[in-house]
Amino acid sequence: MSAAAAVAVLAAGLAGCGSFQNMVPDVSAFRLPDRSTFMPTRATFNYNISPTAGVTSADLVDAQGQCSAAATAETHGVRLDMTECEVVHTLGPPQSIDFPQADQRRVVLIYRGGERPGIYEFTAGRLTAVERGDDGPPPVAKKPKKQQPPA
Repeated sequence: MSAAAAVAVLAAGLAGCGSFQNMVPDVSAFRLPDRSTFMPTRATFNYNISPTAGVTSADLVDAQGQCSAAATAETHGVRLDMTECEVVHTLGPPQSIDFPQADQRRVVLIYRGGERPGIYEFTAGRLTAVERGDDGPPPVAKKPKKQQPPA
């Protein structure tokens, strides 16, 4: 079959189905979804994580890093928004404490050793930032020596 015959058959087939434009869908009305559908805006992540209960004097450490109240509940780990005393009850007394601002309650607890060394910053009695301390290099596993076969 020649190329001209193939074109004639194709043209006849298209003519029988109507015009070629009726076969192509109209894409002029198609719109991509708004990018906020896939990528949340920054406002999505701004929410108040503080509980409604306020911080009392029993939740605050003194100048030596001690709490006046006994531990109420055992926690496993440190998370943002914990009170000063919740962190002290979890990690133990800090190695040093700093009150950098006198006008607003801001406290920095410094742990140089232990399970979670680091700098823990509190604002208005709540943990707002954690800077990881120097844990030292990770332990290196020793490879067992291969025994030489007897000669």
